[in-house]
Amino acid sequence: MVLEMLTGAALLAIGWAAGRFAPARRRSPKLPKPICGCRHELAYHDPATGECHGVKTVDKHNRHGDWVGEEQVRCTCRQYDGPTPLPTVYAPEVTS
Repeated sequence: MVLEMLTGAALLAIGWAAGRFAPARRRSPKLPKPICGCRHELAYHDPATGECHGVKTVDKHNRHGDWVGEEQVRCTCRQYDGPTPLPTVYAPEVTS
C-alpha cells in the first residue's frame, strides 16, 4: 500500500514538473475576420445590394463648433471590400 502511494506521488510530481517546465504548445493562428473598410464585418453587409446595416458613432457639434455629445448614425458604406470568404455550399437533402 505504501509503495502504491509513493508511486502515485512520483507520477504526480513528474506530471507537474513536465507541465511546469516543458515549452508551451504553439497555438494555431486565428483566422482573419472579414472586415470592411468601414470596420464592420461581412455579416453587416447585404449580399444582394452590398449595403451596410451597421451603425457608427460620430461626434456631434453645435453651430459654434463646440462638442455636445455623440450620435449614432447608419453606416453609408455600400459594398464590402475585404477578403473574399469561401463560398457557401448547400447540399441537397438526402432522401431514401
